[in-house]
Amino acid sequence: GMCLVNCPFGAIADKSQIYQVCQALHKGEKVVACVAPAFAGQFGKEATPAKLHAAMKVLGFYDVVEVAIGADLCTVEEAHDFLEEVPAKQPWMGTSCCPAWSVMAKKLYPEFTDYISMALTPMVITARMVKKDHPDAKTVFIGPCSAKKLEANRRTIRSDVDFVLTFEEMLGIFDAADIDFSKLQANPEDEMDEGTGMGRGFAVGGGVAAAVVEAVKHIDPDRKIQIEYGDGLKNCRKMLAMAKAGKRDGYLLEGMGCPGGCVAGAGTIAPIRDSMMTVEKFKNAAPSMSCTESPYLDRLEEVEQKYEINHHD
Repeated sequence: GMCLVNCPFGAIADKSQIYQVCQALHKGEKVVACVAPAFAGQFGKEATPAKLHAAMKVLGFYDVVEVAIGADLCTVEEAHDFLEEVPAKQPWMGTSCCPAWSVMAKKLYPEFTDYISMALTPMVITARMVKKDHPDAKTVFIGPCSAKKLEANRRTIRSDVDFVLTFEEMLGIFDAADIDFSKLQANPEDEMDEGTGMGRGFAVGGGVAAAVVEAVKHIDPDRKIQIEYGDGLKNCRKMLAMAKAGKRDGYLLEGMGCPGGCVAGAGTIAPIRDSMMTVEKFKNAAPSMSCTESPYLDRLEEVEQKYEINHHD
């Protein structure tokens, strides 16, 4: 989605599903918002997690769920995959959560297709859990990323994620509904407390690799992992070139299409530096830090069906 924000003529736009989401809410359908952890700070200082939950209820959403839950499960799955696959079956492994990075890696280096983790992304895991709990619900992923719209449109994902909205589009809905976070009353019980700190840290570049390393420390304390983080697709290409030259054997490679990570996505509103600070605060406020302490780990088996991101799909 970087082309959207960098085009000097504003000639490129993504497809919006604002109308479809609002229609579903207007019809009284059971719509569940799956909110990415990068939301922290995007809607202003007054938009606390509890107030965001309250605002969603005012709009008619049935429930609000942290996508950090899915990030926790994705972390644990990738940690297990790394321990099993590297170096026994493959020289290195790449993370799966950024569709722009994953598609680019497989398109430019087809020989690396099997080296990119096939763990479900946090968006898909979270949406799939919601569908398991509420089969009649519609799921809306609300996040910083335009590329997630492409991911959600894939044949293997369509039944899990019904709609995708960026933070910018969500702000448009808040403005249209005259929602003022400074005047909104929040229920303290609506504070988001489901995701762990490391899962929330996915929003900032390097956070995915850090979460996997931290999880491995709990799973296999004697195992050491070398990591590298690709900041923007240009640096991701350099990272892949080094891997092709055999200089990243044994590594976990984290790729992020947007410089700075998800907080710099094309659908964000707040300045990157401010977002990083707010996400860090949100991360430290989590009830637990390690993804291995997620209360949802027992649900990993029911959602862990793996899939391959194919740019032709």
